[in-house]
Amino acid sequence: MIERWKFLKEGHLSRHAIAVLAALFVVFLIAMFPLRIALGWAGAGRGRVTAQAVQGSIWSGRIGALNVGPLPLGTVDAGLKPLPLLLGRAEVWVERSAGANEEPFRAIASGSGGDLSLRHVNGTLPLAGTAGALPVDAVGFSEFAIEMRGGKCESAEGTVSLRIAPVSALLPDALSLSGQARCQDGALAVPMRGPTGMEQLLFKAQGDGKWTADLVLTGLPVEVSGPLLDMGFSARGGGGIGLRAGGSL
Repeated sequence: MIERWKFLKEGHLSRHAIAVLAALFVVFLIAMFPLRIALGWAGAGRGRVTAQAVQGSIWSGRIGALNVGPLPLGTVDAGLKPLPLLLGRAEVWVERSAGANEEPFRAIASGSGGDLSLRHVNGTLPLAGTAGALPVDAVGFSEFAIEMRGGKCESAEGTVSLRIAPVSALLPDALSLSGQARCQDGALAVPMRGPTGMEQLLFKAQGDGKWTADLVLTGLPVEVSGPLLDMGFSARGGGGIGLRAGGSL
């Protein structure tokens, strides 16, 4: 061992060998870089991203009780995708396996400032208590993707669905609505319909995170719509009633 250190001290290594060793050292540091520190740099603990526990390297780690804004992702595996880094773009993959009380979820995300890219978003997230007046208990995605540039929606595709808990004993069944994502006047817009076509909901989200959801129900008998008007629904055209909610992501 002493002879090896003496060899290094006497400068017998070529510049090429030193460069290779330095490169290997840098690669080692990057490969073992803690995901916990990277998540902190990304804003964890400052309101937008919170987590209870972070383990593993920046390439493949595990995050416990991850929340992005009001969206609870639960315990997920996550890491950086190496190939996009060669193009100067940082992409993060997130994946949650199905558990006892959790459905599978996965997504790929990148962005900074007013730019955001989400793609291959699939799965379901619980939303109980986060949608204001609307009793939404889950949101689902199927090959959802969106590109935001400068806070404006440039492209969006895929299916988004909402599961709404019963709003009254007069409407005892849960309501499921779904629709195709698109961009409208710089905002994400998802017009959704229920199974009978008499349930419609328009969801919109701006680049600053503000969102609105407008639910309209038509074809209800008066003995049902009347009490719902007393509960906070408003009269809409065509004999329908509606409920509007909003908030910030």
